[in-house]
Amino acid sequence: MKNKLDDIDFKILDLLSENAQMPFTEVAKNLKISPGTVHSRTKKMKNLGVIKGATLNLDYSKIGWKMTVFLGVYLRETMLYKQVINEMELVPEIVKVHHSTGKYDIFAKMHARDSIHYRRVYQEAVLTIEGIKGIESFMSVEECMSRHISFK
Repeated sequence: MKNKLDDIDFKILDLLSENAQMPFTEVAKNLKISPGTVHSRTKKMKNLGVIKGATLNLDYSKIGWKMTVFLGVYLRETMLYKQVINEMELVPEIVKVHHSTGKYDIFAKMHARDSIHYRRVYQEAVLTIEGIKGIESFMSVEECMSRHISFK
């Protein structure tokens, strides 16, 4: 059962989801287990691909990136999705890409400093990707919530 997660693993994930920088000793104290247990279980979850790393949660607007835009992408042919996603990964402003069902073949999230920057990236980097038939853009006016699932 080494590859299965149990209640302790999910409790560790809950704590680290709230604060990825929480020291293992503090996680251990909260859960009344040893730091070694937290370390070994975290390592196991990394090896399983459950934990993919720890990231900062940035407020892009406070560092001059005032636009968040979502892109609904239509492909010329559905089977081109891997090729298009690989090309989208080369655009630094695109931060999330999903192969999706429904109206769009791909749904992506990008950040830009302003409308001029967005237009430049959109026209010079995104629209030039081979295999894209069309794109619908949606500007976010405010991010109201961002969180991980609670396993409690």
